[in-house]
Amino acid sequence: MGLVVICLLLPLVAAAVQLPEAEDAFRRGDQRAAHAGYEAVLAKDSTNVRALYRLAVLDSWDGKLQRSLDRFIVLRHLEPNDPDIMVAHARVLAWAGKNGASELLYDSVLVRAPGRSDALAGRARAVAWAGDLERAERLWRESLDTHPDDAEIMIGLAQTLFWMGKPELAESYAARARQLAPDDRAARDLLSLVRAAMRPEIATASNYARDSDHNAFFAQDGALTTSLGRQLRGTLHVGWRRATARFDPTGLSYGAGGFVIAPLGRGTVLRAGLGVRRLEPEVGLAHTPLTAQLGIGFRPARFASLSVAYSRAPFDETALLIDSAYVVDGVDVSFDVTPRPGVSVSGGGGAAWVHDTASNRRLGGVLAVMVGVRRGVEVGVLGRMMGYRVSNPGTGYFAPDRFSVLEARGSYTWRKERWGVRTDGGLGIQQVGTGAPTQSEWHAGIALTRGWSANSEVALLASLTNSAASRSGTATAAGFKYAGVSLRLRQGL
Repeated sequence: MGLVVICLLLPLVAAAVQLPEAEDAFRRGDQRAAHAGYEAVLAKDSTNVRALYRLAVLDSWDGKLQRSLDRFIVLRHLEPNDPDIMVAHARVLAWAGKNGASELLYDSVLVRAPGRSDALAGRARAVAWAGDLERAERLWRESLDTHPDDAEIMIGLAQTLFWMGKPELAESYAARARQLAPDDRAARDLLSLVRAAMRPEIATASNYARDSDHNAFFAQDGALTTSLGRQLRGTLHVGWRRATARFDPTGLSYGAGGFVIAPLGRGTVLRAGLGVRRLEPEVGLAHTPLTAQLGIGFRPARFASLSVAYSRAPFDETALLIDSAYVVDGVDVSFDVTPRPGVSVSGGGGAAWVHDTASNRRLGGVLAVMVGVRRGVEVGVLGRMMGYRVSNPGTGYFAPDRFSVLEARGSYTWRKERWGVRTDGGLGIQQVGTGAPTQSEWHAGIALTRGWSANSEVALLASLTNSAASRSGTATAAGFKYAGVSLRLRQGL
């Protein structure tokens, strides 16, 4: 009988010996060693609460949120009323986008401990991430009444105010949080972001592109963005483009304009602007059409956004189009949803009218789904369809009556300090024109970035594709290629 008892207790003794080593690795920040140590403890004692708790936390830090939540479910059966476990569980629920469940769990903690600061902050944050910014602001302020010098609560209030389009007020709370917690990275980064959003900013972009049909262009664009008063942001922009072709004369396109962005409350933002664009073909008449933009953006939740926009602009991609002086009116709807971390769904659709002798109308839509499979790596699919309907065939802008593509795509993003590299590529099939045979479609791109403050960055981008969506004026994609390179600079003043 004694031997049986000894055999039963040996695994528990071994687990008790290994747990301090895992805890020491956790305190040192050696997450890999800590994870291995806690797993070894669980192999000996599957009900060890400390090891389960630490592993649930480590999994959440690694982005393995579902595995973390599974561990918390086991923990809650073992320790159903431990407030620390409940708060940590609620935090991961919010990270996983389950804001309603997170709020309920925080409420359960606050019933037992009404003044617990991390539960107050977590509940307000879950409400903000769910999109109810007004209620979140009230909860943050009520929490500050109880904990007036809590840096986490001040950071949360500042972030919510910033999302509400109140950067001046957000700055005051972020600065106070920075004073209370000078070593807190979240407070430092938020203060830099808020101040960057309020400062004037200049941006420039130099773009060159060429296709296998010998169409090419070089474009230079610049913009100045600054505050125009409380909660109002304005941008002035200028642009110049020179387009060339094998047989067509050179065309120039240049202009200027401006737009303002104003928050309307409840996660809604208005954007409106006007401008002019001069189209000067080497041979032929010059034109100066007006340009315009008007749009409304909605953010019903932290992980979802929707926008509706109208635009009016000249179709000046190639020298032939500059000479034709076509102007396009378009209405577009787009959305982005992140149903859970690591999964993004984006798409949209719209209609456009080309002002030419054929009265072209364009309809189109796109849908993309990307899934993170490991840190920095995403894979997914994209589907797109568009086409032109011509009232007077044989005249005006000649384009495919239907273009469709289905593509499998992937990307890899690497970041270290201020440097970043992103590569992406895709392979699929495309059809250009009703009844036309399908053809292979592919694209590849790379971007190198270097930042030096919250709103200052230089980026070099290059891409190569054979997608017919990149060409204008033809209805076949056989042997077609399109290449582009861009140098972009953004500098806060």
